[in-house]
Amino acid sequence: MQLSEEEIENLSIDKFIFHVVHHRNDEPILLDETPIGNFEDFFLERAMETLRGNRFIFADGSITRTLLKQVLNDESQFVPVSKTLAQTFHAARDKRIKPGVMILMTLVTGQRKLLSVLKYDHEEAVTYDITEDAKAILKAIANSFTKSADALQKSALIEIVDGDDNIVVVDKTVRHEITDFFRGFLACKRLFDDKQMTQAVEALVVEVVKNHQNDLPNDITQNVRDRYYDTVQKRDKFDAAEFFAEFFGAHGSAAVRASFDKGLAKKGIEGEVFKFDKGAVKKLRPQKYKTAEGVKIDVPEQASDTVKTATTAAGTVITITTSRLTNL
Repeated sequence: MQLSEEEIENLSIDKFIFHVVHHRNDEPILLDETPIGNFEDFFLERAMETLRGNRFIFADGSITRTLLKQVLNDESQFVPVSKTLAQTFHAARDKRIKPGVMILMTLVTGQRKLLSVLKYDHEEAVTYDITEDAKAILKAIANSFTKSADALQKSALIEIVDGDDNIVVVDKTVRHEITDFFRGFLACKRLFDDKQMTQAVEALVVEVVKNHQNDLPNDITQNVRDRYYDTVQKRDKFDAAEFFAEFFGAHGSAAVRASFDKGLAKKGIEGEVFKFDKGAVKKLRPQKYKTAEGVKIDVPEQASDTVKTATTAAGTVITITTSRLTNL
């Protein structure tokens, strides 16, 4: 899911409600109304943090999609649907899930309408007031919304367009994936699998190195695929910032990073964190050819795309494209 700067600038919360979940009682605490007051910007920021999450789509027959579609078709269903979702969310009997609230919002920007589902953990905070006689009075607040990265445990930003649904998910419990609990609640599946994303990053790296070959050292430009292979074998998961720093090192200039980030967005994997499929990449070796006439051709990795072969009735035609030919 992508929003332009203008769309983000014009984004607003149309409807907002939350319900208390996982508070150790059999049923959630369902509310009829939770006025957002002056805190719209706070919750908009939390929803926008989800944009750099992992891409999913609804699984066939998703009940959650059906419920959310009701909200889009009939605004009067917003509160009843939110209660149904809260009851479903609360139904998990997993003691690892902390007490908190499930928030449902509808967001509007231009002609687009989005839905945001957030799970906020209750965090105990301590505040203080200072009296006129210079004394500090401490006060404990158990039920609070904070900007803490740990408090916003799960979030999903959803756009339902028939034939082209978009879901972006951040699940802090399993950042490179999604917990079985949240996957089951949304009834969703990953848009791209690990193999597809591993190969997409490889293609992107080759493209970026090619576009910046004059600015990068030979140990990168002449060993792109092998370097990628080695990086994948050493790492369990892909995180854009960590991968870029390791692959390009001190040579990862702002211009190279801009090309890399632009490529991630173009391939639809911006913000994705995923587990590398180590078997999806191969360590390349120099290609070696020998003709029937005894001519030997050695093709290093960095020049693999400059040599083409084609079989004709007269025999095999080898085409080598080069910017300069040197007589040794």
